[in-house]
Amino acid sequence: MTHRAASGLALTGVLLLAACSTPKGEPVVTSPASSVQQGMPTAVVQSAGGKKAVVHAGVSSVDEESGQLLGSLAADGGGCIVVRTQNGDATTLVFPQGTTFKGESLALPDGSSLSEGAKVVLDGARVPADEKLSVCPNYARLFSVVTATVTP
Repeated sequence: MTHRAASGLALTGVLLLAACSTPKGEPVVTSPASSVQQGMPTAVVQSAGGKKAVVHAGVSSVDEESGQLLGSLAADGGGCIVVRTQNGDATTLVFPQGTTFKGESLALPDGSSLSEGAKVVLDGARVPADEKLSVCPNYARLFSVVTATVTP
């Protein structure tokens, strides 16, 4: 083995030991790109008929842009619950933790019920796209629902 190869192996060993010596629970930051990423834990619940609703499954740490959406509830091509606005835009909805299906209607934790076709006013926040939700074709446009009101 040459001196250069031996030095390279020694340096590799030192770097491995240094990486292993970081106490558990402390992040190892090697560059700004490896810093802790924000997350929005979600789950997908499904009705007996195949409709899907994205729901929060823990505390979210994503940046939110508060707002309101008006439109009609619909199921997209993947069966995910979306709101369609008057101009035809569709946004995939992320419902509060504890939201379930009762038949083909959504039952929110506050006791309200939402059905496909209902005209709604949704208060909440736009949240960043989430590739983990690619089961929903429109996972790039997400809105985290805080309250939902059915309108006539």
